[in-house]
Amino acid sequence: MVTSSGQAKAERSDARLNRERILAAACEVFAEQGLDGEIREVAARAGVAVGTIYRHFENREALLAALLLETKRDLLDRLAGAARNEQPETALRAGIRSFAQVCERFGSLTEALIAGRLEHLFGGRAEFTQILAAILKRGTDEGVFRADIDVPAAVSMLEGTLMSGPFLRLARKRSFRLAAESITELFLRACRTSAAEPAA
Repeated sequence: MVTSSGQAKAERSDARLNRERILAAACEVFAEQGLDGEIREVAARAGVAVGTIYRHFENREALLAALLLETKRDLLDRLAGAARNEQPETALRAGIRSFAQVCERFGSLTEALIAGRLEHLFGGRAEFTQILAAILKRGTDEGVFRADIDVPAAVSMLEGTLMSGPFLRLARKRSFRLAAESITELFLRACRTSAAEPAA
């Protein structure tokens, strides 16, 4: 006999699994179709009824916001973890690599993301700016990066480069991973002290 408590737990578990399937399907659909992705297509790929999606998300914009917020939290966790546990250069590389992976996964949605058309849905990038600034500051304090670096300007330059049309064009030629790696290396060369230069 299933108790009411057991039934409630099963229902919560089913609802959680449905939500995860919906978000995974939404990522696929929006990556392929951009902002034109349809709820009906998401439901079909998730293997749920359209009504099930509307039980979790009020509308398509709410679904997209949930996808972006979940991705943002994951990226912030990765970047913050790298900032705590890795050397500054390694932490920067890890953060930019994670961003490139999101760009690859988001496909057609990446253009809207980089153009700033989605920031109202996930609250912007201020948290990333703060962590990147903290990584650069620690690098200067530890002598890994040049002491004369203007940290706010350096972070602004890095974010402006990665969130730009030229970055998209470079990624179309090389892939997001390779484009991000090239930009990262140029940025780090400008930031390193001569003592921190890697051996040739």
